[in-house]
Amino acid sequence: MRATHTRILLGAAALLAAGLLAAGCGGDDSTTTSTSTSGEQSAEQSVDSAVQSCTDVAQSLGGSVGTAVESACKSVGSAVKQDLSSAGDSVDSALSKAANSCKQTANSLPAGEAQDALSKLCDAIAGAGN
Repeated sequence: MRATHTRILLGAAALLAAGLLAAGCGGDDSTTTSTSTSGEQSAEQSVDSAVQSCTDVAQSLGGSVGTAVESACKSVGSAVKQDLSSAGDSVDSALSKAANSCKQTANSLPAGEAQDALSKLCDAIAGAGN
């Protein structure tokens, strides 16, 4: 019974993290049309790769925790890519802000595999512009 309670708690924390990350990383609701720069494209590829790695870890966790972490990974990736599309020449700044928001949320999760998966995604976002 204790293990089930822990899984439910971790799942709820991961869903909360996904919501906080989406709110913290997301831009406004306006649609911006811009031309992608090579730096932006490279950053998007790095983010895509990091999201895939995070998703792979989430799937290995299985159950409701894995599903919640997978959702968080994808939500963070989408929010970062949205920020990048409107960043223009400020790609590094957008990545830095997104990574900081991501790290704050990941650190609020209980220590363990879910926190580790999101922390690695945050680190990858931080390094995507380099």
